[in-house]
Amino acid sequence: MNLGHQDSDGSKGVLFVNFNQDCTSVAVGTKTGFKLLSISSVDKLDNIYESDQVEDISIVERLFSSSLVAIVSLTSPRKLKVCHFKKGTEICNYSYSNTILAVRLNRAVSMCLCTVYNTCSYISMPTVLLVNII
Repeated sequence: MNLGHQDSDGSKGVLFVNFNQDCTSVAVGTKTGFKLLSISSVDKLDNIYESDQVEDISIVERLFSSSLVAIVSLTSPRKLKVCHFKKGTEICNYSYSNTILAVRLNRAVSMCLCTVYNTCSYISMPTVLLVNII
C-alpha cells in the first residue's frame, strides 16, 4: 500500500507497507529507509532487517521469506534495485523511461508496472538473474 500521498504527520515517515507473498513478513518503506518485519504472532512483529542506506523508499517488495528485495525510491522513481539484504549487496538495477508504480515478485516472473502515456503496461524483467540467485 503506497502511503506517499498522505501528509507527514499522519504517516510518521511511512511511505509504503506491503506483505510478502505468503504473508509471513511485512515490508515498510520510510523516509529514512526500509524495514522488514516478521509476523511471528497476531500481536507481535519482530524486526528482521532495517536499512537507512537509501532514503524515501516508495516501494519495497520481498520475495517470500528470502533475502531478495526489490526497492524503488522517490528520489529515483524510474530505477528498480534488486538487493540481497543479508549480504548488503545490490544484485542488479533496472532503469525505465517512466515512473514505476508497482513491483511484484514471485518465483517464476518479476513484473514492474510503469506509466506509459497516461496508461499502464507490464514490463517483464529478465528472470534469469533472479532464478540463479534463489
